[in-house]
Amino acid sequence: MRILPRDVLRGRPTTATRDVDEAHAKIAELFCGHELAPRASKAAVDMKLRSLHRGDVGIEFLDYGADVRIEPEGLQDFHLVQIPLAGHASMQVGSASVESTPRMASVPPVDRPFSMSWDAGSPHLIVYVRRTALERVAASLNGGLEPKGGLGYGMDLTTAAGRAFLRSVVELHHDLISKPQSATPAFVQGLLADSMMSRLLMAMEAPQPGMRDVETESRLVRECRELLERHAFEELTVPDIAECLGVSVRTLQTALRAECGATPSELLRSIRLDRAREMLLEADPREQTVTAVAELCGFTHQGRFSALYLQTFGELPSESLRR
Repeated sequence: MRILPRDVLRGRPTTATRDVDEAHAKIAELFCGHELAPRASKAAVDMKLRSLHRGDVGIEFLDYGADVRIEPEGLQDFHLVQIPLAGHASMQVGSASVESTPRMASVPPVDRPFSMSWDAGSPHLIVYVRRTALERVAASLNGGLEPKGGLGYGMDLTTAAGRAFLRSVVELHHDLISKPQSATPAFVQGLLADSMMSRLLMAMEAPQPGMRDVETESRLVRECRELLERHAFEELTVPDIAECLGVSVRTLQTALRAECGATPSELLRSIRLDRAREMLLEADPREQTVTAVAELCGFTHQGRFSALYLQTFGELPSESLRR
């Protein structure tokens, strides 16, 4: 599931500044005290921030627009899940480090010092969860505070549990920005928040001594993704894909199911849906149609395409085209 930066808290006010001190003050007010510095001497930032909280949870969009280093004083009262929507960031916790990409989120500790480096071109979706709320949900799941050994520092978003967490974030986000917000009963709002926190806990693993989180996909799965990205609009069959990768169909299916929780066809469909969304959001509705975009992206049945699109992105393709 791919989330586009422009979609995060769309319609909400954006705080923008090029001044490092002002950016520092805004983020300190929202999260906690910290040190913020561009990694290049005398460089400025181009920060864009959107934020929306409800009760114990919240979602932020944050893009510094520059290479920066961040050294927080400590979170203590809340947890964050930081998801790069593009690019790369890293987090250092003692001797452990997390290399964060759109496939690997970082989860800062609440009780240990840490530092972060964000590259320019790495806008983040940040999920905020109050610590006491997560403790309550964890207790209802397993009778404990958090997963045994505490939360880890990285979340692999390509696993079945990681994708389930991401889907729950999208559902919560859709409800947060819906208008009027009062249309959603309070108990449903609570269920959405608790579901997201439950998925967060199930997607996390306890940190290991000397752990270093890197891209966890096997070479075969990475090569399969790259192949599908390059040839997404072509007529591809599963035997064709397996032959190009030099493995049997069974080997490919087993690897994808184990690491991605998907079949080759499902992975290709997901990539095509992402491409279709990008094209619809960029298109001029006076010059382009949903049917034409669907066909370009390999969807020959318009009704099926619309249903899949709605299920994945929470809106009809015609709504994306009219934006």
